[in-house]
This record gives sequence, structure tokens and C-alpha cells, in this order.
Amino acid sequence: MPTTVQEILRLIWNHPANRGHRLGAYARMALWQAHKRLVGRPFDLKVYDGMRFRAHPDSTQVGRLLYFGGLPDFQAMTFMKRYLRPGDGFIDGGANEGIFTLLAAELVSDRGEVHAFEAHPVYVKRLRENVERNRLSSVSVHEVAVGENPGTLPFVLRGTGSRIRTAEDAGEVVSAQVVRLDETLPDRTWAMGKLDIEGAEHSALRGAEKLLSRAEPPVWFLELVDPFLARFGSSVHEVSRWLGDHGYDLMHYEPWLNRFVPGPGAGAPDVFAVSRERLAEVNNRLRASHERAGGHSLIRSGPREAREVAR
Repeated sequence: MPTTVQEILRLIWNHPANRGHRLGAYARMALWQAHKRLVGRPFDLKVYDGMRFRAHPDSTQVGRLLYFGGLPDFQAMTFMKRYLRPGDGFIDGGANEGIFTLLAAELVSDRGEVHAFEAHPVYVKRLRENVERNRLSSVSVHEVAVGENPGTLPFVLRGTGSRIRTAEDAGEVVSAQVVRLDETLPDRTWAMGKLDIEGAEHSALRGAEKLLSRAEPPVWFLELVDPFLARFGSSVHEVSRWLGDHGYDLMHYEPWLNRFVPGPGAGAPDVFAVSRERLAEVNNRLRASHERAGGHSLIRSGPREAREVAR
């Protein structure tokens, strides 16, 4: 994660959502830093066409939304806006305060379903707050972690989120229930899943093996980081191989071309796992969104997104 002002300024400058709006992004950064230090009160930040996100002064998510044009995870969120439809199902594993949950709820409407999983009480409270402030009847919040083996595990706050505690972690510990997605989600079709759970992604996927055997959902958005995965005895290579055995290929999404490209993006921890069986279906949705936009690419070119969290 960025540790200096210079690194944050560079991330803001390079973020594709800020193309043509960099000075505005820098102004938002300055205002947010001033608000945190001088005012210190929460307020409602408008996101995603009028939704409200509660901006707490100690939140790391607010900076991401403000600094990066409202689309901090640019490739994933641009894909979601073009791919998801009213009535779809979306799985948010590691929902934190809900920036993915709110966007998914906006896109699937009250006709769809969003199931948000967050283990730490601090983030669960804020996630529920954001869901309730927007009266999102389509969202179900689960105060649990997702994994392979049901039970309980110790969690700690760390950096921008929470994670399963290991010997290297210090700080206050809470006990969190762990569930399998296969046994927790309702029986329906799912358009997309997202897992950002600090290295436990492989475990969560094993707990969704029945879903994957049906190519449900056809698209998973994953954060895969070798040092994080190693804490649980896995690696990016192992996850890729396991997903391949279950009919999924790792790809990255090129928003300016509106298409998937095989393999992970250069230097980025975020990847998509896409079902081989249903890739044509996914591409047809993307093609339809391109046609609805009048046949013009919304983004012609741009650098990789800045995935790191800005404080």
C-alpha cells in the first residue's frame, strides 16, 4: 500500500478514472484530509448515481472513492457496470464497508440479490449502515467469513480490512464464524462473485466447489497475492491450477477494449476467473453493453488501475 504522499499522488495521477480530471482528484484528496483532521464528523458521500456511502473519518474506503473517481477498482467496477443486469445475483466475499455491495445492488436493482459476507464487527456495522441508508432490499448481509471448513476462527483488523489471525498479527482479536458458500447461498443462478479476503481465497473457493461445478457464477473477481495465499498453504499458481481443473481460466479485463484477455494483468494482484463453458455468454453481455453505448468504447486507452488503498 502507498506509504508516502508522493506514492499517493502518483496513484491518483495514473488512475484511469482520473484521466482529464486529475486536478479535481487532487482537490478532493486535500479536502478529505482537511475534513478528517479539522472536522472529524461522518457525512454522506454520493456514489454510483445517487447512492449514499457513510464517510467515517477513520475509513480507508472513503479515500479510495474520492481519489479514484468513484471507481477505485477500475477494471472490476467498469466490468460490473457493463455486465450486470437487473435480476442478477452477486456474491461479495470480504465486503468491508460495502463499496462493491452498493455498486452491485445499484446494477441488479431490487429484482436481483446481493449476498455480502463480512466477518469483523467494525465493518459489519458500517456495511449494514450503508445498506440501510440506501434501503437496499436486495442485499443480505452475513456476519461471517467464507471458507472451506465451517467453524470459528480469530480475526484481527489489519490495514484496510480484517483477516484471519496468524502468529504475525497483533491487535485485538474477535471470533468469527466461518461458513461454506455452497451451504449458505440460496439456490438460484449467480452472475458474478468477488473474493477479497486477505489470502483465504483458495479456501473460500473450495467451499464453493458445488457452485463451480455448475459454472456458477461464470465470473469471479479475485485478489490473489502470493504472500497472503502462502499464509494458508497456497499460491497464485495453485489457485490457477485448481480453478483450471474446475473449468475456469484466469483472465484480465481490458476496459478500453471491453473484452477479456487470457492471463493475469501485468503487475496486478486482481484477476478474473471465467468459466470456459460460459465465456461466450459473458462476451455476449459485454457486446450488448457496447451496442447500447452506441458502438463506442467508453475508454480508449489507459494505464492499469491503482489497486492499492489510499489513506
